[in-house]
Amino acid sequence: MKKFVTAKYQIESEKIHTPFTVVMVSDLHNVVFGEKNQRLLEQIRRIKPDLLAVAGDLVLGKPGASLREPEEFLREGLKIAPVFYAPGNHEQRMKLYPETYGRDYLSYEKRIQRMGVRLLKNRTERIRIKDQDIAVTGLELPYEYYLKRKQKNLEKRELTRLLGKPEKYSFQILLAHTPKYGQAYLEWGGDLIFSGHYHGGMVRLPFLGGMISPDLRLFPRFCRGKFTREDRYLIVGAGLGEHTIPVRLFNPRELVVVSCLPKKRQEKGTTK
Repeated sequence: MKKFVTAKYQIESEKIHTPFTVVMVSDLHNVVFGEKNQRLLEQIRRIKPDLLAVAGDLVLGKPGASLREPEEFLREGLKIAPVFYAPGNHEQRMKLYPETYGRDYLSYEKRIQRMGVRLLKNRTERIRIKDQDIAVTGLELPYEYYLKRKQKNLEKRELTRLLGKPEKYSFQILLAHTPKYGQAYLEWGGDLIFSGHYHGGMVRLPFLGGMISPDLRLFPRFCRGKFTREDRYLIVGAGLGEHTIPVRLFNPRELVVVSCLPKKRQEKGTTK
């Protein structure tokens, strides 16, 4: 029986006045936890999130792979919370090469959007959560940024060209599948950034962290966990599934939960 853990994080922001909760799913790759993913969905129901974020690779980009499992998960997820979904490299692969992966992917996109999923490809949608404005942006990088043989850099100005500028006054969430460009995301200015893709580094070693990334880099920097720059946070999930090399060692599958809290005010010191 496949298992997963729940990774819990807290973040604070001056843009938040009432606490809310985000659940993030990434890299499910058609894996199911119980019939129709009921164990995974039940855990999400227990958490009662205000928003369900999907940071890519819900699908399995493999010839003959079904799209039924991710579609069923999204249908049930929408009964729990609003769903915002940014594509990963597996979604892009299926879209770009229908002669290899079949021609149902574009229909899948249309079906899930008709259900109510907010599919974000270099665009932003807004939502009111507990009487506060939240902006959610989804990044779709050109596929060349994922190629192993072509190590491209990504800078803030290119992100701004793709996404526009981040929200200045509303709380800004960014869904960006690969954490390889985590530094650029933090510089761009998202208050809370979600990534996956690295599967936690596949094998995790004490004191060293994740061992290898999908583009075959050893000990990649933003591999799993919470990374902070000033008042901005990058949360990288270890993912819920596997694909080509189904290896995990000291690296459980994980569902990510983030409690978003108002920033604590510094109390003035008192003299004794």
